[in-house]
Amino acid sequence: STSGYVLWINGRGVMIDPPPYSTATLEREGIRPGTIVGIVLTHCHADHDAGAFQKILTDSRVAVITTPTIYKSFIRKYAALSALSPSLLRHSHRHIPAIIGSPPRFQGAAFHF
Repeated sequence: STSGYVLWINGRGVMIDPPPYSTATLEREGIRPGTIVGIVLTHCHADHDAGAFQKILTDSRVAVITTPTIYKSFIRKYAALSALSPSLLRHSHRHIPAIIGSPPRFQGAAFHF
């Protein structure tokens, strides 16, 4: 069992390193999938990014906030595992680059990495 977190900003959720089946778990707790609008990925271990992959396949409005290096690894990994093209995966959501020392803004909050 792996834990993940939801950061609530102005009534919307940002999942941090979502484990597998995060969306289903949140739904069981009464949290609608559309309330989760973003994902922060800190690394690409399956126990923390599988939930992100599941979310981007089901909700094209979600934003993925991570460093360019982690993002490239995430896309490469799930393209290989799913047989989906990297291009299709990149177009299934919005990427917000996390640049060290230059906090991206999302939903009215600044994310410092």
